[in-house]
Amino acid sequence: RFYGLHVLLLPPATTLLIALHVYLVRKHGVAPAIDDASRPQKKFFPEQAFRDTVAVFIAFAILFVMAVAVRVPLEQLADPTDSSYIPRPEWYFLFLFQTLKLFPGPLEMVGAVVLPGLAVLVLLLVPFIDRGQVRRVTQRTFAAAVIVLAVLGWTGLTVAAVVTTPKPVVAAIDFSQPTDWIQLSPVEMAGIGYFRQENCSSCHTVGGGKPKIGPDLADGGIHKTGAWMIQHFKRPAAMVPGSAMPAIQLSDAQLNTLAAFLLKLNPRNAEALQSAPDFTVEGALIYQKNQCGSCHLVNGVGVKLGPPLNGLKRRRTEEWVVKHFRNPQALSPGSIMPSYKFSPSDMQKIVSYLFVLQD
Repeated sequence: RFYGLHVLLLPPATTLLIALHVYLVRKHGVAPAIDDASRPQKKFFPEQAFRDTVAVFIAFAILFVMAVAVRVPLEQLADPTDSSYIPRPEWYFLFLFQTLKLFPGPLEMVGAVVLPGLAVLVLLLVPFIDRGQVRRVTQRTFAAAVIVLAVLGWTGLTVAAVVTTPKPVVAAIDFSQPTDWIQLSPVEMAGIGYFRQENCSSCHTVGGGKPKIGPDLADGGIHKTGAWMIQHFKRPAAMVPGSAMPAIQLSDAQLNTLAAFLLKLNPRNAEALQSAPDFTVEGALIYQKNQCGSCHLVNGVGVKLGPPLNGLKRRRTEEWVVKHFRNPQALSPGSIMPSYKFSPSDMQKIVSYLFVLQD
């Protein structure tokens, strides 16, 4: 409905209002400014027409540059069951959004309809109410005071709405970019973390680019078995004679995780997998470190002893998940899950990671 209103109704309505405005200007003329009588008269064309054209060109140039240079990432599809999403209107409607907080419950109609309706009605009646002949701003103290108060109120409500906006549980994800990484298992996702931690990209390309000292890791022709790769991580020169690669100082479990990620790489998904946000990678590392997969399924990988974690944000709030980590038996009597005393930072990371997982 709103889309149809903006596309089908507003453009012709705007065109009709502009046509009416031009008609009235042609009929009655432009209201002269103060002291216009003492100035020489000028024709609208070509001087004023040229100025208007330049102003319109500058406005369109700014819009064009912003459309090309400023990215506006897409969000995921609207989901009314997503309790982690924090809806907010555009900045120019934040004042009205904040006003609704002053009229809770049954009084919401006052903030949503009555007050905005009265404000619009007053604007429409101003030409009929104010019949004074005074035109200088310095002599319109009452009108100026009303405008100043309105601006202060609008600014204050807007700032209050911005300041009180809760921090999102899940960091913003650009869904206009490939998101193949969402389908990775926790092991593969954590492997991205070890790949970044060991700075493997300093010697290897992934999915093309300028050649480096090591081979392209997305090239399927170089892939071996997981066991071979783990031995190569431990003793590079023994597995590949002449290799200058240093040994990777990780545990066997961590090396297995790194191998799982590398075996997943191919030329088609390399860029998308590398674009995984840091908070999801760090959350997966915590998930793996605490062996959550021994009781839970994520993207079909793990043990189905506890509930699957895909789509968790549809079922639980952030507060519930945090409390459940700290004291599972309090929220799930009879649960065999141990309590986890994560730091606030780690708690935010793992909850954010779990809330990204889709059904």
